[in-house]
Amino acid sequence: MRVERPNQIQPINPYRQQEMKQDKAKAKGKGRDQLEISSEALELQRTQETTAERAERIAELKKKVQEGTYHVDAKDIAEALLKKGL
Repeated sequence: MRVERPNQIQPINPYRQQEMKQDKAKAKGKGRDQLEISSEALELQRTQETTAERAERIAELKKKVQEGTYHVDAKDIAEALLKKGL
């Protein structure tokens, strides 16, 4: 003789629950990706650009010094010293 419970609950498949959670997450994630750059990162990027410009200027000045074509105007030096109060 076989006895069955009339209100028997089927066991829950834990893997199915995980699949359902993943499906819900996929449905929510269909928006666009966004990128936010902090102000510090923007400042760092500007600094790197300035550094590249300075490196070019330094290379140009080194070349002029080595060739002997670099000359500084004494008047410009005097004005700069006076502005700094030296």
